[in-house]
Amino acid sequence: MKWKGDKIEFEVYGTSHAPEIGVTAKGLPEVAFDAAGLSAFMDRRRAKKAAYSTARMEGDIPEISFSEDELRAVIKNGDVKSSDYNELYGIPRPSHADYAAHLMDGRLDFSGGGEFSGRLTAPLCVLGYMAKSYLSKKGIRVSAWVSEVGRVKGATYRNGLTEEMLSAGEKGEWSPLRKGEMLEEITRAAAEKDSVGGRIECAVTGYPGGIGGGLFGSLEGKISSLLYLIPAIKGVEFGAGFDLANMRGSEANDPLRVEGGKVAFIKNDAGGINGGISNGNDITLAVAVRPTPSIARKQQSIDLVKRENVEIEIKGRHDACIVPRAVPVVEAAVAIALADALLKEEK
Repeated sequence: MKWKGDKIEFEVYGTSHAPEIGVTAKGLPEVAFDAAGLSAFMDRRRAKKAAYSTARMEGDIPEISFSEDELRAVIKNGDVKSSDYNELYGIPRPSHADYAAHLMDGRLDFSGGGEFSGRLTAPLCVLGYMAKSYLSKKGIRVSAWVSEVGRVKGATYRNGLTEEMLSAGEKGEWSPLRKGEMLEEITRAAAEKDSVGGRIECAVTGYPGGIGGGLFGSLEGKISSLLYLIPAIKGVEFGAGFDLANMRGSEANDPLRVEGGKVAFIKNDAGGINGGISNGNDITLAVAVRPTPSIARKQQSIDLVKRENVEIEIKGRHDACIVPRAVPVVEAAVAIALADALLKEEK
């Protein structure tokens, strides 16, 4: 998995059940390496002993080395049980990348999702932490939180950003509203051998205006390209997003005014970006996270070897809801994109 920005480029390697996964990167901004801070950030993504989380427990302690202008981070896979997939050889799991990967290269072994697994987002968090540290030194804050699980809706930036929202993820918390009900929603799904998805919102404060560009230089495009590296994400929106389709221009526009000699916006339905360029307002965005496709309920599939229809029940260890563990990964993706765009402007 490779990504090349204007200044930063990186490659994530490995598979879910390989001995190790990792990332190599060039062009990262120079920041003082804080092992304790990185560990705390990685911990937000780690599996927990909770109703929503997989029982697979990985330490996710990266071994980091620098060689000239290249960074390399290696994370060992320890708690691997490939035997959970023995009965599924040649049988693609519905809504996983299994069948699409088979069409690509003919593979029949789908153990752990291979390189398409969410496990590969752990190395992304290493780079994201460094990007966040760089942005923080410039007074820029990247914060994400769980705003919705299933049909349970919590706090949203559409009602105005609050410090409680901005610090929710940093404190290991979810939405400042209705967390208990969200957990109940997940517990119910797990009890029914099912899973549930949700929505993660992210806000960036302190980011300067005038960064980005039109067409292929779009800041929205750069951010989205990294968000879609997260396998479970199936939708991205900025500001009011898809709700803009139901508005008139008079409702959707963000009026400007001068307050204390400075330009200010009356509201922020554009999400802080116009024409692919940051406008100096807070950058707000949201992602839709699909329900985990690995569920214990019976599902219809096919046996690619025998060429016959089959019914499967997926065993193993899977998240009943991937949303809470994806919050720091969203922060990481957004931070890398914004750091890359900002580095391009530095002389």
